[in-house]
Amino acid sequence: MDLRQLRHFVTLAHTLNYRQAAEQLHMSQPPLSQSIRKLEDDLGVQLFERDRRGTVLSGAGRAALESAKLALYHARQVQAVSQATASGELGRLHIGFIGSATFSLIPQLVQAFRAAYPAIDLVLTESTTREICAQVASGDFDAGLLRYPVTQATDLSITPVEPDRLIAALPAGNPLQIKESLQLIDLADQPFVNYRPSEVPGLHALVVLACQNAGFMPQIKQHAVQAQTLVSLVGAGLGVALVPAVVAKAATPGVIFRELTDTLHLPQIGIALALNQRQPVATAQRLKELLLKLQPTG
Repeated sequence: MDLRQLRHFVTLAHTLNYRQAAEQLHMSQPPLSQSIRKLEDDLGVQLFERDRRGTVLSGAGRAALESAKLALYHARQVQAVSQATASGELGRLHIGFIGSATFSLIPQLVQAFRAAYPAIDLVLTESTTREICAQVASGDFDAGLLRYPVTQATDLSITPVEPDRLIAALPAGNPLQIKESLQLIDLADQPFVNYRPSEVPGLHALVVLACQNAGFMPQIKQHAVQAQTLVSLVGAGLGVALVPAVVAKAATPGVIFRELTDTLHLPQIGIALALNQRQPVATAQRLKELLLKLQPTG
């Protein structure tokens, strides 16, 4: 017994006419008759009888009909679920993300993704760029939203999805806040709060390199991992910092943000999507397509 035989049985049970059933099934009548006889042989019962009115269901046929319909329904469900999962429209998507993605990208992404793919269960885990690369490579994360440029060697596919720039964060009351904008050299005599090199080596190196290109070595007095923590330490008066501009979207008491005008010394930064192309995940591909649509044009 197979699903095709059950489909033949249910169709004939509804029409009680071999010719009509064969037409609905897009087949000729002799193969349909053979399929029904084979099903009856497999089950060891007679499913249809003939009387003066024509073909009718037997008692066994009436008893089997609902179960046959249910079997066909579940078969269609299995097909639909497997196809939706294979196409990335159903399942689970585990995303690792850096903290600064929460200022703009994550809220926009979650809202748009849930609207487009309501059957996908989103799981979000905050981490660092270095750890996200490792987790995406191992398959523990299906995708990662990390800081670019990525300075460590990786085989991951890296796609920029949110461009950004570095700006200066000053403690309120710092004499430099009277300027509407700054040059990096203005910060030469200031104590710095910078990213911890062991956990955020990329941004740590970019900040140091930008300062060196401007003609000085930053006086780093304190380290932190997340941009929000750096800003909080600046607000506590521990020093100045170079942070992604997106951080300024959240007001932080005691912190003044200023644009930096010497853009030649500043690296291009932003948030990128990391995917493991060696172990592609269909739901992650849907994420990539959506993120590219969300990028501003022009």
